[in-house]
Amino acid sequence: MALYRSKTPEIALQQCLEETARDAGMAFKYTLVGGSIFHFFNGLCRSPNGARLAGPWHAMGVNGPRVAGKCGAWFGISAAIDNALGYGRQKDDHWNHIASSTIATGLLSMHRGIGATARFASLAAVLSAVMEVCLPLLSKYSAELDDRKGKKDGCAKCSKP
Repeated sequence: MALYRSKTPEIALQQCLEETARDAGMAFKYTLVGGSIFHFFNGLCRSPNGARLAGPWHAMGVNGPRVAGKCGAWFGISAAIDNALGYGRQKDDHWNHIASSTIATGLLSMHRGIGATARFASLAAVLSAVMEVCLPLLSKYSAELDDRKGKKDGCAKCSKP
């Protein structure tokens, strides 16, 4: 996304802030739903016989927002760093995404100490580099499969085999 190529810096800044807030909000929303479902079933399995429904509801209410807040914070910081790198470098490439996820993970794990921060940040760098390589390959592979399926089924417009 080339948001930094707007006509004025003020518009570019506004667009970057809107994108950062949208990314953080979407991450919070999706993680709240998924984390609540996960912690509900986790609490269902771990609760005693007398509290089969009270335990899961409590676990979901306590842990769902906590996990969603952490995920929303990570995505917000990562999007802000990604936009700042794109604006500063005047490029939108894979290195911005890899660096932003690495820096965001490092910043959010600093309370654990230098060793843990280095381990988490290097793990985030490796995982984001793998994702940046594999996702385009996966989309290319799925497009090839769709092309093969379309050729096998025949032409949809002219109904020729």
